Amino acid sequence: MKQSRSFRHLWTSFLISEIGDWLLKIALPLAIFNKNGSATQMATVYGISFLPWIFFSLFGGIIADRYNKKRILILGNFTSSVLVLLLSILLNAKNVQIDLIYLIVFLQSSVDPLIHPSFQSILPTIVQDNQIVEANTSIQLVDNTLNLLGPLLGGSLAVILNPNLSIVIDAISFLVAGLLLILISYQHIKPSAHQHTIFNDIRTGFHYSYQNKIVWNGALLFLCTNFATNMFEANFMYFITGTLKYSALFAGITMAISGIGAILGGLLAPILNNHYSSGKIITSTTILAGFGLIAMFQATNFIYIGIAYGVSNLCSNINVITYFSLRQRVVPKIILGRVVSVTRMISYIAMPLGSFFGGYLLGHHISLYVIILIAGLLRTLVGIYARSTPLGHSNGEEPLVATDVEK
Repeated sequence: MKQSRSFRHLWTSFLISEIGDWLLKIALPLAIFNKNGSATQMATVYGISFLPWIFFSLFGGIIADRYNKKRILILGNFTSSVLVLLLSILLNAKNVQIDLIYLIVFLQSSVDPLIHPSFQSILPTIVQDNQIVEANTSIQLVDNTLNLLGPLLGGSLAVILNPNLSIVIDAISFLVAGLLLILISYQHIKPSAHQHTIFNDIRTGFHYSYQNKIVWNGALLFLCTNFATNMFEANFMYFITGTLKYSALFAGITMAISGIGAILGGLLAPILNNHYSSGKIITSTTILAGFGLIAMFQATNFIYIGIAYGVSNLCSNINVITYFSLRQRVVPKIILGRVVSVTRMISYIAMPLGSFFGGYLLGHHISLYVIILIAGLLRTLVGIYARSTPLGHSNGEEPLVATDVEK
């Protein structure tokens, strides 16, 4: 793909920071356990890292639309570098102050939801319209590949180098990622002065997202599919090791097989987008992803489960790339950050709810096979319904929705 130099810098920065993120995900809990021997503190750190997505997603969209996106991304990476380095210093201290570590983890985890809308909304400003799908595919492939290889890479380095040194390397990775972003060529467009109230910005983001029925139905589709998928995904390790009695090694192999499906989905996404409308791709892959989950009903072989789950992940990745690209094309750039934050918040709400509901059903002695079947049927039905909505009829070339946002 002949992308702009700015996109190559953005892509490389994303790759380096994501590798660093995986180092931190693996090394930080290990460093805490080595220091205090507390599994509870390890689990608490993991839970804290997800809280900022609930609190700060909307503010990330406001920041993206008000201020210079390039500066936001640079500042975010530099801030993460400083906070991760501070974590390393605290963990090397003789007496670990766990409450202070919790606070630093929360602050560092808050950076991502605050800068993610800037990342999503700067992308269509540095590539041509006909390259948006390929650009999103490149970004998504980094994410999928590291989801597959990240645990292996992070775990190996944590063992070879020791967890504390891995955390220092993570701090350096954020610094390098920030320096690369300085090389991006980007022209900031200042918004109208009357927009500068937080409440008005949030209201505008919700209003436009609801008014644009393609975007809104896409957000609702992801709300439902995330709820269905997390009913099962939150209990995946239990399914493999508890229900099927496989070892953790076989669980890892199953996850690796399914991860290959996600990578293949990234490779197929631009090809499909060149031949079919966005709406047909999004709804069809939602239905097929549901079939992939349904295919696991009563399955006991880990290879078969990995393949069926891989089909679901393949469709999911095509789905995500296509929707991100569609959203970047049909939403005005001046409000794209807020729309990204609103739709992402809507879809993320379903994740803990789906996990809780799946756990609730398990707690009431509902078979995990039944949960898988419910999740697959729900995802399939959502895809079928979405075909009748404006999202299902979208070809990615719709005129922008009229709005008085920036008058």
